[in-house]
Amino acid sequence: MIQNAISRRYADALFKAAQENGQVDQVLSDWQLVVSFLQQDPRLGELLQHQRLSVRRKKEIVRELWANRVSRFFLGFLELIIDKRRERFLLAIYDVFAGKVRQARNVAIAEVKTAFALDKQSELDLIKALSKLTGKQIELQISLHPELIGGLAVKIGDRVIDGSAVKQLQLLGMRLVERSHGKLEVGT
Repeated sequence: MIQNAISRRYADALFKAAQENGQVDQVLSDWQLVVSFLQQDPRLGELLQHQRLSVRRKKEIVRELWANRVSRFFLGFLELIIDKRRERFLLAIYDVFAGKVRQARNVAIAEVKTAFALDKQSELDLIKALSKLTGKQIELQISLHPELIGGLAVKIGDRVIDGSAVKQLQLLGMRLVERSHGKLEVGT
């Protein structure tokens, strides 16, 4: 809960400042670079969060890694995060910031679980159908789940559309059980 409040506060402030300075795209790109570093080597995140490492040393590390790769604006934000000892919230702040960018651009993420890989045309057709359904531009995040047998399940925000073969079989089974109970009750 505290993490959410802190992450939201910093992401909101960064988004507002980036908008005012016309740097939303640049800041998003900078974030993506930093996040990719943190995901590729989790030890870097651990190092930045280490309590015994001085603020000065953490800033030196950040400057060495990213001073020539990110905007001065974003580098200043990272240094502020270090000054305030909020390094452990970096990924959460990014998630909130990226969500604000998507919201401002009327974009929704569709988490797609599918039994088989989709070809490009199927992806485009799915994007088109989901865009029509939601009224938003859609970004797909596709993951393979062979246990679905066939079809796919889509989650957009808190909305779930489950068209997997497993779900269809479950629904069919429930209908058969309901019908068999109905016939038993009628006949007795």
